[in-house]
Amino acid sequence: MRVNYTKIVATLGPSSDSFSVIENMVQAGMDTARLNFSHGSYENFKQIVKNIRKASHKHKRIVAILQDLQGPKIRLGKLPPEGIPVKKGQKLVLSTGGKSDKNGLSSIFVVPVQYKSLHKDVKKGHSLYIDDGLIQTKITKISGNKIYVTIKNKGTLFSNKGINTPDSSISAKTLTPKDLKDLKFGLKLGISYVALSFVKSAKDIKDLREILVQNKASHVKIIAKIERHEAVDNLKEIIEEADGVMVARGDLGIEIKPEQVPIVQKTIIKLANKLAKPVITATQVLSSMIENPTPTRAEISDAANAVYDHSDAIMLSNESATGAYPVKAVQTLARVISAVENELKKHREILHKEIFHHCSLNVNATCLSACELAVDSNANKIIVYSKDGYTARQIAKHRVFIPTIVITPNPRLIQELPLLWGVNQSLYKKFTHPSVNGIKYYLLSKKVVAKKERIVIVFNAKNKGSVATLTV
Repeated sequence: MRVNYTKIVATLGPSSDSFSVIENMVQAGMDTARLNFSHGSYENFKQIVKNIRKASHKHKRIVAILQDLQGPKIRLGKLPPEGIPVKKGQKLVLSTGGKSDKNGLSSIFVVPVQYKSLHKDVKKGHSLYIDDGLIQTKITKISGNKIYVTIKNKGTLFSNKGINTPDSSISAKTLTPKDLKDLKFGLKLGISYVALSFVKSAKDIKDLREILVQNKASHVKIIAKIERHEAVDNLKEIIEEADGVMVARGDLGIEIKPEQVPIVQKTIIKLANKLAKPVITATQVLSSMIENPTPTRAEISDAANAVYDHSDAIMLSNESATGAYPVKAVQTLARVISAVENELKKHREILHKEIFHHCSLNVNATCLSACELAVDSNANKIIVYSKDGYTARQIAKHRVFIPTIVITPNPRLIQELPLLWGVNQSLYKKFTHPSVNGIKYYLLSKKVVAKKERIVIVFNAKNKGSVATLTV
């Protein structure tokens, strides 16, 4: 049974697509595998999923699969292989039509942009950040499909590098034709979660949900990636509509002021906790481990704070996808999580405070009572019988450091639970009429609980609910 309560999401890629590496990552603590559809081929993803399931079966650890859609990423077009060096004060033209070339007889270089409506969405005086903000520009003029900018710092422009528009609202649909094609493929792979990139409003979530329903995949859960400045403005409605949320700090740190990112991160996590929606803290968690076998002290502190903030999961990106030490990255993150959680467990007053911290008029009273009872009675385990995950999520929101075991008649739910905070084990079992005794004897038959252990059982939370504490 897994010891840590905060879960690990690891992105799989060229450094971690083989069975042996995936097997080691599963053993190290990977709970959810992220497939980044901004890169990779369908054939490669198919093999990765096959390896995940093989490793999961071998080690009896369920691993959830998260498909991350690329979304309407604004990128530069094709440039010379050596790139285009630029310096502070230099003039440049970004063009949504045509190829890269010199602008007539002048020395101004025309750089192509893949997104054809960029010149319509931006205005004079707005900023454009290129390559994750490494090159910053200011728009001085817009003429036809050409955007004239002044470079603010030196650097080199390369093909396909991303462009961020912190002052502008992009009119492109959140779901692109590529995303729709990728989604259909992902559904065939049997994904449990789909992450929607560059969400701006709750409507984006509703549109994706409608597509899932049309494809008879309403069971697939939607993770809203918060990485646009519009999403920060519409945060509550987005989280209410989505099934989960990701703090995508990479693009978010360019779309808003970097110093605001930690504040927004805490706001997102707090709101997601309150609404019982799983929240993933992502991007640059252990980024130095892309090249080095150990992380920086600052990265360790950042990961630890994500646990203290009550993230459901922490995500590794390039550290596990393209880095030199994918398994070590997972092992390191697992150790950080364990250290912080062991410290939190020592302070029972914190646990009590957290239970009441989330108490509100619309809180589920059954699950609140179960958590209070588990803490007050020093229970060894919390047992949840849940058909759709509602009860499990309501228990998880209170962040009680007591192992939670979920029994469900829904096999698809078992594939989702590895992302949920505190769920240490899940079992498939149908009860015609769930009862305390029926659940107790089932647990004993499966040797999930031991004699003389104190457990709290909770079920039917959506209705009046039933809660019981007993010594097995």
